[in-house]
Amino acid sequence: MRARCLLVIAAVVALTLGTAQTALADNNATGSVGAVQTGPVGVTPTADVSQAGATAAASVPVAVGGSGNNTATNSVGAVQAGGGNTSNDSTGSVQVSSVSASPSVSAGASGSSASAGVPLTAGGDGSNTASSSTGAAQIGGGNSSTGSAGVLQSGSPQASPAVGASIVGEAVSASAPVGVAGSGNGAADSVGAAQVGGGNTVTRSFLAAQSGAMTTGTTAGAGGTTTSAPVTVGGGGTNSATDSIGTAQVGGGNAATGSTGTVQSGPVDATPSLASGPAATAASTPASAAGAPSSPGTRMSEGAPRPNRNTFGATKTPTGGPQTLGQLPFTGLGLLLFVLLGLTLVAAGLTTRARTRLSV
Repeated sequence: MRARCLLVIAAVVALTLGTAQTALADNNATGSVGAVQTGPVGVTPTADVSQAGATAAASVPVAVGGSGNNTATNSVGAVQAGGGNTSNDSTGSVQVSSVSASPSVSAGASGSSASAGVPLTAGGDGSNTASSSTGAAQIGGGNSSTGSAGVLQSGSPQASPAVGASIVGEAVSASAPVGVAGSGNGAADSVGAAQVGGGNTVTRSFLAAQSGAMTTGTTAGAGGTTTSAPVTVGGGGTNSATDSIGTAQVGGGNAATGSTGTVQSGPVDATPSLASGPAATAASTPASAAGAPSSPGTRMSEGAPRPNRNTFGATKTPTGGPQTLGQLPFTGLGLLLFVLLGLTLVAAGLTTRARTRLSV
């Protein structure tokens, strides 16, 4: 088992070294200490296996491009790859020209298969330049750092991860492409600047994060159903931060001067969607709810429930017309007539009683 692993490792190393391209740029290091410089490089390590009806494959192509010479002057710990990188009077600078990588894997067995790929690129026009800077990392191209510390600059990065599988005749897939547009980032006399994409400028600022127009479009599909959620953060122009602290800018066309704790964004556009194929069925309304006759053995309520006619212990109030206090209930006769008749009878009784006592 150990011998087989060693053979696989040796094969991968041989493929890596055997497919590496020849450097096309000149490297110059003058008055520098610990400089590592290499021209454009391309490697494509691959591996395949097939056994007992099962197959698997993997590939990791990586390429570092760029044109021009790499130059490090009076610098300490300068790392330059690709071409067109310049480091002057700087410490701990890492400069890499345009980079692309496309790792992918696939496998299949018993009629089922699966695959995954993650293409990555970091582009940019022009060269990377670091002057009198400390801890500058530049990737892609068109990045400039002068008199700055802790600077991360990247040209337009693009990533398109995707996966797919087919199992028992059903296919599923998903992808999430992400990209940041633009080219050309500049940092001068700043500390802690992160710039992605292009068109970003930071001057005499502390802790600034800047990004060009950003797009993402997550998509997933299974059977006859597909869903997507594209999101775009756009904006024309450049992002600039001057004499500011804690600035975050996304999209483009943002400016901050003499500010603290500023967050700026270009217009945001999101258009999620859902599409279904013939296999999908819409939700239907039950027949009883639509007013159709109910099936035997089931009950259906019509209208609102009626309240109880009589409630024990409660006084029943007639619900006809308005009640009149001058009449006896349920008769319509005048109440005043009966009052006068009662008073007359009481007076007659009292008179008769008095006369009876006097005669005795």
